[in-house]
Amino acid sequence: MSKFFSLLRASMSEGMNIFRLSGKKQSKFSRIGVPIILAIIIMVSVAGYVDMMMEPLAKVGMEFVVLTIFVFFGAIFILVEGVYKANGLLFNCRDDDMLLALPVKRTTVLVIRVLKFYLFEVMANALILIPAIVIYAIKVDMPASFYLVSLSALFILPILPIIISSVIGGLISFFSAKFRYKNLVQIILTTLVLLAVLYASFNIEDIIQALAQNAKSINELITKLYYPAGQFIRLVLNFKFLDYLMFIVINVGIFVVVLWVFGGVYYKINSRVKIIRTSVTVRDYHIKTHSPLIALVRKELRKFTSSPVFIINAGFGLVLFVVAVVLICINMNSILEMLVRMETEIPIEKIIDYMPAILFGLIFFTSMMSSITSAMISLEGKSFNILKSLPTSPMMIIFAKVLTAVIIIVPVLLVGDIIMFIKFNFNIWQILMIIASSIIMPILAEIVGIIINLKYPKMDAKNDTEIVKQSMSSMVAVFVGMAASIMMIYIIYNSFNSGASVSEVVAAGLVFGVVALFLVIIYLVKWGVKEFNSINV
Repeated sequence: MSKFFSLLRASMSEGMNIFRLSGKKQSKFSRIGVPIILAIIIMVSVAGYVDMMMEPLAKVGMEFVVLTIFVFFGAIFILVEGVYKANGLLFNCRDDDMLLALPVKRTTVLVIRVLKFYLFEVMANALILIPAIVIYAIKVDMPASFYLVSLSALFILPILPIIISSVIGGLISFFSAKFRYKNLVQIILTTLVLLAVLYASFNIEDIIQALAQNAKSINELITKLYYPAGQFIRLVLNFKFLDYLMFIVINVGIFVVVLWVFGGVYYKINSRVKIIRTSVTVRDYHIKTHSPLIALVRKELRKFTSSPVFIINAGFGLVLFVVAVVLICINMNSILEMLVRMETEIPIEKIIDYMPAILFGLIFFTSMMSSITSAMISLEGKSFNILKSLPTSPMMIIFAKVLTAVIIIVPVLLVGDIIMFIKFNFNIWQILMIIASSIIMPILAEIVGIIINLKYPKMDAKNDTEIVKQSMSSMVAVFVGMAASIMMIYIIYNSFNSGASVSEVVAAGLVFGVVALFLVIIYLVKWGVKEFNSINV
C-alpha cells in the first residue's frame, strides 16, 4: 500500500498544475501562496454570482435552485475540462514508459491514472461548488445533515461527468492522432465557451430576472437532465439516511463498474494512440527552398497553429474585436440605451460622430492586449540553442517572430475596419489614419512583447500553458498593455474635453503610437541582440 501511495504522489507531481507557476527557482510564495490567492479570487467571484441570484430566488421561495444551477454548471465545467485534460492525464502520458517498466501490476497503473484524473476534477469542481454551498448556508438556516450531504457531494457529484469526459477524451485521443487539424475542435469550443461567459457577464441582470421568473421549470429541467443534481437537492431539502446511503452507493458503484470495463480497453487505446503518433507515412517528398526570413515565418506560423492554448490566448482578443465591431454596427441603438442606463458623461448624441476615435481605441486596446510575441522566445524551449546556431542573424530571427505576429493580427483588424467604414461615414483622412493605425499599433505591441520576452524568458516550461498563462513575460505584457491602453483612453478623453475634433484626436493617438514605435525599435536594435545571445538553455 505504501508503494501505491508513493507512485500516486509521484504521478500527481506532473500535470496537476492548475495554478502552479513552475520554474527552476521557486519561492515558497510562488509554490503555495499564488495558487491559494488565485483559487480564492475564483471562489470569491463565484460567491458573488451566487449571492446575486439568492435575493430574487428568495422572493419566490426557491433559494435551493441556486444549488441546482451551480451543481449543473460545475458538471459542465468538469466535462469540458476533462475532455481536454484526458489526453494528458489518462492517455498518452509522459510517464507511461517509466511506470510500465516498474515491477507493478498494470491494474495499479490504471488506478493511479484514474485517481489522478479524478482528484484533479474534484479540485476544479470545488472552486465552483464550495462557494455555492457556503453562500447558501449563510443565507438559509440549514440542519447539520446539509453539511454532511454537501461534503459528500464534493466527491460524489463529479463522478458522472468524469466518466463521460473520459470516454469522449479517449475517443478524441484515438481519432485525433491521425487527424491533421486535431486542435481545431478544441479551439472552436473554447472560444465559444469564453464568448458565452462574456455574454452572461454583460447580461447578468436580465439572466437573473429570467431565472427568478422560471426557477421551478429550470430546476425541473436540470434535475431530470442531470440525475445526481436531483438526488443532491432532494437530500438537501428532505434528508433521509437511506436515500443518502443510496446516493453514495449508486454513484460509487457506477464508478467501480466503469473502471472495471475501462480497464479492459485502456491499454489497447493508449497503445494505439502511441503507435499512430509515432508512425511515419512513406510518401514522395518534394524539397522546397525558401529565403531565411520566409522559412522562419513559416516555422513560427506552424508553432502558433499547433498550440491551442497559444491560439486561444492570443486570438481571443481578436475575436472580441470583431464581435465588438459587429455589435456596434448591427445593434447601435441597444448600445446607446445601455450608455443612457449607465448615466455616462459621454454625450449620447455625439457617439456616432466619435466613432473613428472609438474604433481607434478598439484597435489600440486589441493590439496591446493580443501580445503574441511575449511568448515566442519562451516557446522555443530546449530547442533555442538550435535556433541560435542557424546561419542567420539574431535580429532576423527576432524580426521573423514580430512579422509573424503582425501577419496574424493585422488582417483581422482590417476586416473590422472595413465593416466600420461601410456602416459609418468616415472621411478619407480618417480612413487612412485608421488603416495606418491597424498596421502601426500591432507592430508596436509585438515589438514591446518580444522585448519583454527577451528580458524575462522562461525556457524550462513543461508545457505551453505555463508559458502563455503563467510566465513572468506574459504577466508583464498584460500589465504593460493595460497601462498603455489606459494612457491612450486618457489622451482621447482629454482631447475631446479640450475641444479637439475627431480627426485631431485620432491623429494625436497615431502620433503617440509612431513616437512609441520609434523608441522601442531603437531599444530593440541596441539591446535586442545582446539579450538574445544571453539566453542559454
